[in-house]
Amino acid sequence: MTRLVGHLDLDYFYAQVEELENDSLRDHPVLVCVYSGRTEDSGVVSTANYRARELGVRSGVPIAFAKKRLSGKGAVFIRMDREKYAGYSERVMEILRESVDVMEQTGIDEAFFDITKRSGGGFEVASEIASHVKLEILRREKLTCSVGIAPNKVAAKLASDFKKPDGLTVIRPSELESFMGPMPVDKLYGIGAKTAKALQEMDVFTIRDLAKKNISELKDVFGQKLAVYLHNAASGEDAEPVVERGQATQISRIITLKADSRSADEILPQLVPIMDDVHRRVVEKGRFFKSVSVIGILSDLSIRTRTKTLEAPTNESSTLNHAATELLTSLVGELGELRRVGIKVSDLSESREQSSLSQFLR
Repeated sequence: MTRLVGHLDLDYFYAQVEELENDSLRDHPVLVCVYSGRTEDSGVVSTANYRARELGVRSGVPIAFAKKRLSGKGAVFIRMDREKYAGYSERVMEILRESVDVMEQTGIDEAFFDITKRSGGGFEVASEIASHVKLEILRREKLTCSVGIAPNKVAAKLASDFKKPDGLTVIRPSELESFMGPMPVDKLYGIGAKTAKALQEMDVFTIRDLAKKNISELKDVFGQKLAVYLHNAASGEDAEPVVERGQATQISRIITLKADSRSADEILPQLVPIMDDVHRRVVEKGRFFKSVSVIGILSDLSIRTRTKTLEAPTNESSTLNHAATELLTSLVGELGELRRVGIKVSDLSESREQSSLSQFLR
């Protein structure tokens, strides 16, 4: 069976989240920045949307340079809010995890996944799975992503970057050389500026150039381990498996309400379907939750959360529904109108452990 590996990359993630939460930003260059605090403009651009990139500003450039380059262009500079982005990331990764055999998250905005079993080794089925994942992420979280499908990690990473934004690229084994060969060598996963410079000094500029180098020649410059990786990767060979890095610690869903509301009676019927979905996913994974949270996003896009910790882990839907109803009532009673609402279960475990002497005696 042909091995099928995918790579998912959320498009200009931080800036896309900011655009999602503020529609007025979509026609502007948007830059999410990490400020150092030394001066008003000290720090670097972490993420730039495509409008900013078209004007010559990308991630990694100094904020001062970006402001000078975009002067008079209506650019919007936003301080990074990693906690907010992490919430979106967690929900997106849960959507991905639902549809694949194994998922390996490698960053807040990207992950590898293996779908060999689910696809039966078929590239057409793999493409359908990837399309479904993209649509679910767009439907649930209103975010676009780019996905690459290939026989291994190295090629899948290149494929996900090939058509951005909102792309899907499928590379079959027979297409590896023609797809990878013409690309600049620094496109290969794991090759940084230092390695790329050393390769260029060896007259290696494309992946095809690198594939033509023998391992012994590369070993003299990079050592045995890196030389083998460089040669194999450039030849489209990569046996590194996709490895899950720990179990999910929470499961969540968020929806946009039909209309802004501060009435629990109006909101609850819309919350019930996602409560049922979260419960289904808990049971399918054989997990138990000890904490239940209701998430409310207000009309001004600020986020509020109410959480209840249970006496012991459970996977009972009645417990989830009761806790969520109680938390929702508390939330809307203290806040203004809600625009979006969500449910989250956390403190996940694989067993119902006794949490107290009183529970044991009962």
